[in-house]
Amino acid sequence: DQQWMEKAAAHLVVTGVVARTAGKYGARAERYVHVEAGCVAQNVGLEAAATGLGMTVVVAFDDAALAALLALPSGEAPLLVLPVGRAP
Repeated sequence: DQQWMEKAAAHLVVTGVVARTAGKYGARAERYVHVEAGCVAQNVGLEAAATGLGMTVVVAFDDAALAALLALPSGEAPLLVLPVGRAP
């Protein structure tokens, strides 16, 4: 029910694989994956602003449906959707 997203020129989807990160960081892996996703969102937002575009972070989505749409492999999950486009 987020029809406003249809107006975005592009949607970047940030995904993560916690199990892969756990090989190095153990029990803190999920935290690190989410921190990195936030850093990605911040950098996309900064670049969008620098080029006169708008961007927002969306976390309200159907995880399974989005993973299926993107044909993500098992263990990879969508974390953020970043709609980018001209600000209204």
